[in-house]
Amino acid sequence: MTLDRSIISQSQTAPSPATDPRFAPEWKAFSFETGHFLLHVPSSHVLDVSAELAAQVRGETSDPVAAAELTRLSAVLPRPPVRTIVPDIRAISLNMAQGCNLRCTYCFAGEGDYGTKGMMSFATATAAIKLLAADKPNFHVVFFGGEPMLNFAVIEQVVAWCETEQPSVTFSMTTNGTLLTADKVAWLRTKKFALNLSYDGKGVHAKQRLNKDKVSNSEALVERKIAAFGDQLAVLREFRLRATVTKEALPILEASLVETLTTKNYKLFVSHHATSERGVEFSSDDVDFLGQVFKRVIDRFLASSDYLRLLKLENIQQAVRQIHRGKTGGMTCGAGINYLTVSVGGSFYLCHRFNEDEGERLGSIDGGLDEEKLAEVATFRSAKQAPCNTCWMREWCAGGCMHEHKSAQGDKFAIDPRFCQLQNLELEQAMRVYTVLLEKAPHLLTSHAK
Repeated sequence: MTLDRSIISQSQTAPSPATDPRFAPEWKAFSFETGHFLLHVPSSHVLDVSAELAAQVRGETSDPVAAAELTRLSAVLPRPPVRTIVPDIRAISLNMAQGCNLRCTYCFAGEGDYGTKGMMSFATATAAIKLLAADKPNFHVVFFGGEPMLNFAVIEQVVAWCETEQPSVTFSMTTNGTLLTADKVAWLRTKKFALNLSYDGKGVHAKQRLNKDKVSNSEALVERKIAAFGDQLAVLREFRLRATVTKEALPILEASLVETLTTKNYKLFVSHHATSERGVEFSSDDVDFLGQVFKRVIDRFLASSDYLRLLKLENIQQAVRQIHRGKTGGMTCGAGINYLTVSVGGSFYLCHRFNEDEGERLGSIDGGLDEEKLAEVATFRSAKQAPCNTCWMREWCAGGCMHEHKSAQGDKFAIDPRFCQLQNLELEQAMRVYTVLLEKAPHLLTSHAK
C-alpha cells in the first residue's frame, strides 16, 4: 500500500492535472478500520496515507502543506493514455431458446421468449459464429435463453461444428439448472464449458423463480440438482451461481446470502432487479438497503477471518482484483464493444437484455453489423461526458449498464443515478476488503479462488 518509489523516478513528465481536465477528480479518500487511504483516480494507485491527507481530500480541512503534498503526488504518479475505444466483438450470446420452462417474477425477457417465441436453428447459430468469429484467434460463445437446455440437441451440434470449423471458440452457458442431468454435466465438462446457474438463495429463490403454474417454485429442484452434481460442476472450467434480488426479497436477503456463501462453496454474483415498472422498481432507499446488506455480510466474514468464503462473493472479488492490479480503462459491461447477442431470427442486439428490442438492433447475419450504432456506443464508453468524466469510478465502470439506464431513464445513454449509487457502495466495500487482505492475507490477492 505504500507508494512505489520507482514510479516516481520514471514519471517526471506526467501532465499536470490542472491542464488535463479528463482526470477530475484526482483523488478519492477512504477511511476504514485498517487506516486511511487515497485512490489516485487516473492511475488506480492506492496509497496508505495520514488522516490529515485523507481529510484534505474530503474537504474537511484546508492545509497548505497537505495540498502541496497532493500536488506533488499528482505530478509524479503515472497516467493512462487517452482512452480510444474501438468495437471489436469477441463474444456473443446465442439465444438458443426464446422460451422457458419457468415463470420468474423478474424476467426481463417476458416469459423467457422476449415477445418472439422460437428455437434457434443450427444454421442461424453457425452463420453468426462464422461471421463474427472470422480470423479471430479467440472467440467466446454463450448459450443463452430463455432456457437454452430446451434446445440442447442443437447446442451439441453447434459445439461439434465449432470443434472442426472454428476451433478457437470457447463456450459457456447460462441456465436455470432444472434440466441438468448427469449426462449433460459430463458433456459440459468434456467440452470445457463455463456455467452460470441461476440460484437466488434459500427463500429468495422460492419467492421469485416460479414454475409455469406461477404458484409452485423451482427452489427445491434446483437445490437437488446442485447437490447431486456439485462435485462435477465444481471442476468445470468455471462455475458460478447467479442471484437476482427483487425489491420484495430485500427483507430476507441477508440471511439468504449468508446461507448460500456458507453452505455452497461456489462463486456467487448478485444483481438487483432493474425495471421501470411502478411499485417493484428499486428506489434510492432500496439501493442503500442492498448496500447495507452487502456491508453486514462482509462484516460477518471479515470478523471470522473467513476471507476465502468472502471472496466467493464475486461482486466484491472482481473489484478487489481490479484494485490490486491498478486497472484502468475498465468497463462494467462490454455490450456493443466486445460482446453482443443474437436472436433466434439471426438479428444482433446490444446484449441479451436488449434482445428483440428493435431500437437496439445492431444488424443481422444477413446484413452484417451496424457500424454507426456501434460507434455511438464506443463514444459513450469513452466516459468523456458528464457525469462519468468527473466520477471517481470512471476507470472501472465507463458508464455502467445501458439496459438499466434505459429501463430507468428511457435512454441507454442517460445514466441512472441508482446504478451509480450501488456501484459506489460496492466499490467502497471492495476497497475496504482490499486493505484488510493486504494486511492479513496478501497471498489471496494474486490467487484465484475457484
